[in-house]
Amino acid sequence: MGFQPPGQSGERKYYSVLINAARAQVEPMAEPRNPHHVLGVGAQIEAVNGPVFAAYFAGNRERFDVYPDYRQALYVLVDGAVYGVQSEKIETDIQRGFSTRKFTLSRGNRPQRSVEYPWPWYREPFTSGAPGTSRSDDFLRELSAMVREFRGVT
Repeated sequence: MGFQPPGQSGERKYYSVLINAARAQVEPMAEPRNPHHVLGVGAQIEAVNGPVFAAYFAGNRERFDVYPDYRQALYVLVDGAVYGVQSEKIETDIQRGFSTRKFTLSRGNRPQRSVEYPWPWYREPFTSGAPGTSRSDDFLRELSAMVREFRGVT
């Protein structure tokens, strides 16, 4: 499902993610008839070097659960690469600059993917919220909070 920042209304977007050998292909799609098929949240980020798709999603979802079960398995997708948060010991970091932010996804202490994107200093420099609540307009900060929350859960 597409990420909608607070205060934005309109039609929700949905994406089909096909994964083969830890590489993902992302395509827009119509809303699924069965909400059980929605496993996570994603967004197109307008980065300094061009658009990047990022997402977090669960491995599966119980039939009658309202939300996907991120505790059992949380996966993140950044720029076409898919990582298992718990199994690959994924960590994230966001560095704030005056006019940009830099999101870095690491496996242990080895950086894997970096995304630098425009983010002016006056837009929510120090706010934080519980993961999954989308209190921020910044999807990569939301993704980082999800990784922090569910990294050590077994």
